[in-house]
Amino acid sequence: MFKSYYASILIAVGAALLIAAPENWMLQIVAYALLSGGALMQQSASRWYFRASVAADAMILLTILGGTPVLGPGLVHIILSYVGDAVQWILGCLLFCAFGAVMRATGKKAALEWILLAVWSVSCILPILSALMGVNDVTAQQAAQLTTILYPLGCIALLLDAFRAQKESIRLEGDNT
Repeated sequence: MFKSYYASILIAVGAALLIAAPENWMLQIVAYALLSGGALMQQSASRWYFRASVAADAMILLTILGGTPVLGPGLVHIILSYVGDAVQWILGCLLFCAFGAVMRATGKKAALEWILLAVWSVSCILPILSALMGVNDVTAQQAAQLTTILYPLGCIALLLDAFRAQKESIRLEGDNT
């Protein structure tokens, strides 16, 4: 029972670190490591957690390559940044799907997870779309402002939903014993 408790704490602390230090690449690596560890501990609850763990490991690699001065500025750095945005989007989607699977396993509806998934998706996809579409400066600035609002909201939703899924997972484990 305590395994799912500690796993959810790791996921929540990882989400909190994503909010606290968005520009610090070292703390981002720690955040993704916590997300990966927490998701890996929960893999018996849903295969979505295992997939999220793999995505978090990929984010660690992308953060090391793109966030550090290993490659320096240039086209490769920009490409790694957008690939990192895409993998981060996938990571959040996988975690929300895992939380939804826990809710469905306990007999609850997962509608909230779908709403939170939409907020998370918009915050991660908006920078990628604005870069690919080649929008003008005003639209790109508005997209950046919207992203700076939605991304922390998505991380907070991830944090709160981790605790919600934790409560239901512990209740389910208690009912099974």
